[in-house]
Amino acid sequence: MYAKGKPFRVKAAIFDLDGTLIEFKLRVKDAKLEIISRLRELGLDSGNLSPEDSIQTLISKATTIDGIVRKELNEFVRREVFKVMEKFELEAASAPSPRNDALKTLTSLKSMGIMVAVATNSCRKAALLALQKCDMTAYVDLVVTRDDVEKIKPSNDLLKKAISLLGVSSEEVVYIGDSTYDVEAAKSMGVTSIAVLGGVHPEGVLAEKKPDYIIGSLSELLHIIQR
Repeated sequence: MYAKGKPFRVKAAIFDLDGTLIEFKLRVKDAKLEIISRLRELGLDSGNLSPEDSIQTLISKATTIDGIVRKELNEFVRREVFKVMEKFELEAASAPSPRNDALKTLTSLKSMGIMVAVATNSCRKAALLALQKCDMTAYVDLVVTRDDVEKIKPSNDLLKKAISLLGVSSEEVVYIGDSTYDVEAAKSMGVTSIAVLGGVHPEGVLAEKKPDYIIGSLSELLHIIQR
C-alpha cells in the first residue's frame, strides 16, 4: 500500500463498480470496437477513433467535426454509444462475482457509520442488477450511474453528483476505483483517490496518475479510514 499521511476520518466512501467492488468481466475492448464500427456506419468517424480511447473520448471525438464541437449531435451519439454499452454491461452483470473482501469491507464501513455510494460509468439497470446478485444492495446508500449525468469518467460529473446527493464536501470523501479514469475524476474534484489493484489497469499505469493511495485489496481501505 502506498500512502500519504496518517489515517483520517471521512463521512462517505464512494466506489467504482466493475473491477472495484465486483470482478471485472466487462468485454470493454469488444464493446469499443462495436461502438467504433457503429459510428463509422453513421459517418461520425474522421479516422481518429481508437479502442484505446475512453468511452467519453469516443463520444467527444464523434461529436467534433473539422475541429468544431457539434453539440446538436451529442444526445444522438450518446444514445448510439450507450445502446452498445448496455448490451455488454448487462452481459457482465448477469453473472457478477464480488471481489475478495468486498462484502466484508462494506459491512465494516457501515458499522463505522460511513455512508457508502457507487459511482459508475455503467447504466443503472446493469449496476443495480450486479449489486443485487452480489448481495451488496443493503450496504449501499446511493447509486449514481451514467443515466444521471451528462459526461462519464474521466469527467468528474458522477462524483460531483454523488457528493451533492450525499450532502458532504469533497474533503469528507474517498473515491475507490481500479482505473486511471477513477483517479482522474477524483483528483479533479479534490477527492482523496484510492486505486485498488486487480482491476482494469495495472499498478504501473495507475501509479503514473499519482493517486493518493494504491491498495492491493479492499480490506486495506479500513487501514486508511480512521475509526
